[in-house]
Amino acid sequence: MGYTTDFVGYVLIDPPLNIEECEYLTAFTQTRRWFRQAGPYVVLDNPAVEEPCESVERYNTPWPGEPSLWCPWRPSLDGTCLAFDGIEKAYRPVEWMRYLISHFVRPDAEASMTMLPEFEQFTFDHIVDGVIVGCRRDTGRMFAIEVASNVVEERVLMRGAPEEDWGPLPYQTAIDTVLPARRRLS
Repeated sequence: MGYTTDFVGYVLIDPPLNIEECEYLTAFTQTRRWFRQAGPYVVLDNPAVEEPCESVERYNTPWPGEPSLWCPWRPSLDGTCLAFDGIEKAYRPVEWMRYLISHFVRPDAEASMTMLPEFEQFTFDHIVDGVIVGCRRDTGRMFAIEVASNVVEERVLMRGAPEEDWGPLPYQTAIDTVLPARRRLS
């Protein structure tokens, strides 16, 4: 069924992303990253309405080079940072951070070479720095995603326990109880 990871922290972006970069990266994060004929940079105008796919296998296969079907990092509204977007199952978070920086953010990013119209307003001049700590709920494995001058490293803080030995921590139970109630209020 998969596993859930809790994250705390963020990475700063200097200079901040502009409005076009924020809008594109937000749509990128909200669009399922399946193997579309149109290429890896497709974003949907309305990610809540998925386009049809002729093949279940294709729909469940990420574009080659993209780490998984969903990107867990979203820019803040003002473009000053990237943080966890709150999706329930965030797979390959370190690889996604590397992907975003190398494809869309840093100088000479891969998307800058494509000449696609969606990147005309991108500056490709950003430096990313910060720390995000993750804790996998199935094993308790804790790790830090450390970004320094666009270089992403993962550091294991605690190895955790085998899946069959691990139960929910008190904060996890509290989050699972409180969050659904808060979502209903908004």
